[in-house]
Amino acid sequence: MQSILGNTRKADIVFHSSGRIDITARVAKSLELQHGDVIDIMLCGCEWCLYVKHRAPKFGRHEGMVYRSNNKGNHYRVWSKTLCNAVLQECKVADKVKLCVGEPMNLNIYGPALPIIIKYILS
Repeated sequence: MQSILGNTRKADIVFHSSGRIDITARVAKSLELQHGDVIDIMLCGCEWCLYVKHRAPKFGRHEGMVYRSNNKGNHYRVWSKTLCNAVLQECKVADKVKLCVGEPMNLNIYGPALPIIIKYILS
């Protein structure tokens, strides 16, 4: 017998080689994301942590600024070639990588952060 579904875990964050990052509502709620926030990834030892670097700047354009991908939903989209290239290179993938995040933790300066589970790539 063979399972049709196989792995049933859905990705929390997707990095594309074009620089597009798709963030699910679960991640957005955990980080308390709002339109205009700037995200970044911090290396904490061997963990990669996604966090909000700046909360909704009042002016200017920033790399890593989040935008709603849908006016009614809570999904967000980010454009950052730098972040995508770093994650794709770490995962040894060329096109796109779907990843999960762990339980929220608190960074003293930046607030909530989510560890990105790099070793478990979803297809």
